[in-house]
Amino acid sequence: MSSSIVGGPRTGHFNRSGEQVVSRRIVTKSWNTINAQDSINGNNRVITPFRAVNNNGDYLARKNYTCGGPNPTSASKPGLKSRIGHILSSCDNSGVAGSSTNVKFVPDSSDYIKYKKLTSANKNYNDTSAGGDDHNGSYTYLMRVRR
Repeated sequence: MSSSIVGGPRTGHFNRSGEQVVSRRIVTKSWNTINAQDSINGNNRVITPFRAVNNNGDYLARKNYTCGGPNPTSASKPGLKSRIGHILSSCDNSGVAGSSTNVKFVPDSSDYIKYKKLTSANKNYNDTSAGGDDHNGSYTYLMRVRR
């Protein structure tokens, strides 16, 4: 079985606490984005993995970068569309989308602690043993030592 299958090779119920369920949901729903990768279209990530996963900065650390995007002012009334300006675009050919966040935001230390906790939970995501051994191998070995 492939270990890259999200949730492990076996499907079914494993005894997990509510906190583990929430952690797994955050990892699969929020961290399963293109920003979690080390490179996009051959462009290596410049910002730290913490900032990339939480969308706390531009992936390539570009300053004042805009490329398309929605117009922040709505032209819902007829005749206003021609009077409302548009966002100036300075697109590059990297193929990496610009950030859609406040790049000057400084996260709290509790955010980083939560990130490290979820990173360790992500490493054990496919662990089907629920924190123990898949088989009885370690117990058998200990029993041989104790004879």
